[in-house]
Amino acid sequence: MQEFYSISKNGKSLRQSSLFLIIVFILSSFSACSEYEKQIPSPEIHLAGEGKEIEVNVGDTIILEPKITYDINATYEWRKNNIVLDNNQQSLMDTAIQLGRIEYFFHVSTPYGSDSVIIPVDVIILADFKSMQLPAEKDTFWVGSSDSNGFIHKDIFFQNSFSNDSVWTGFGYSNISSTNTVLPIPEYSVYGALERKDLFSLVHQPNEIQDNNPELSFTDGKDHELKSIEISNTTLGYYLMDLGNESFERMGGPGSTDPDWCKINIRGINSKGQPTGEMDFYLADFRFENNRRDYIIDKWTEINLRELGPLNRLQFSISSSKTNDAGEMITPEMFCIDNLKILN
Repeated sequence: MQEFYSISKNGKSLRQSSLFLIIVFILSSFSACSEYEKQIPSPEIHLAGEGKEIEVNVGDTIILEPKITYDINATYEWRKNNIVLDNNQQSLMDTAIQLGRIEYFFHVSTPYGSDSVIIPVDVIILADFKSMQLPAEKDTFWVGSSDSNGFIHKDIFFQNSFSNDSVWTGFGYSNISSTNTVLPIPEYSVYGALERKDLFSLVHQPNEIQDNNPELSFTDGKDHELKSIEISNTTLGYYLMDLGNESFERMGGPGSTDPDWCKINIRGINSKGQPTGEMDFYLADFRFENNRRDYIIDKWTEINLRELGPLNRLQFSISSSKTNDAGEMITPEMFCIDNLKILN
C-alpha cells in the first residue's frame, strides 16, 4: 500500500495511482447517471384555458391539443366516451355530430411515468340571434309587426303580440347598446357593450298584462335540455333602478336602505304541459344587511338552466318590490336575453 501513495523512479506507482483515479471517476459517472435517471419526473399534461368549459356547435370541428412537459419515448392513447380511438398522436381532430356532452380521455406514457386527463366537450346549438335580419347594422330593432305573431330562430318560436312600437309584448330583437345615463336613453338598448352586427332578444311584459308571460317553444313539439342563457338589463332599466326619476324612486331609496328587488322568474314546461321546474334571477337586489352587497345587473350574466330538466316551453315573468297604489309593478317592464344554449 505504501508504493501506491509514493512516486518511484521508474513511475510505476504514479501509473497505478492514475489508473485508480480513472476507475473511480468512471464509477462515479455511472452512479451519477443512474441517480439522474431516477430523478426524471413523470410527464404532466396541461390544457390551454384549463378549467374553462369547451363548447362547440353541431357540425363544428373539435381540435384538442394538450401540452406535455416532455415527450421522451412517449406513447399516446385517446378514448371517446370510453371507446378507444385509432389515434396515437398527441393531438386529436374530431367532428361534433350529436348534441350533448362528449368525454375525451387522453393518456401519455413514458419510461419515467405517465399522466392522463379527461376533457369534456359540450356540443350545443347556440341561439345567438345573429342570423336575424334588421334594416341596419347599428341602432335598430324589431318588436313585432301586424302580420306576425312572433319569429323563429334555431327551430325555436319566440311569441310576440304587437299593436305598435310602444304597445307590444313577448320577444323582439335589437342591435342597440349603451351605458349612457344621460337622457334621452334609447328604449330598446342593452346596458353594456355590444359587438358590431351583434344582436340580442328583448323580452317585454307590460305591467298592465302581467298574466301574459312571454314564452318561447321548440317547433318540433319535443322536449329538449337547455344548458344556459345570458340575461342583462336594458339601458333604460338600469338607469331608472340606479338613479330613478320624478315618478320612480331609485332602488334602495335615497339611503339605499330599502329592501328593494326586481327579479325574473323562469319556468320550464314539457311537451305534456307539465311544469319541469322554475328559478329566479334578480336584475337588482337591495335586500342585503350590508349595503355594499346591493347590486343592479350591469353586464351579460350566464344562468345555468340544467336544473329545469327536459322541456318544450320556457316562460318568463318579471316582478318587483316597487309597485304603485294599485299594486302594479312600476319598475322597467323589459330585459334582454342572448346566447341560449341547447344541449339536446
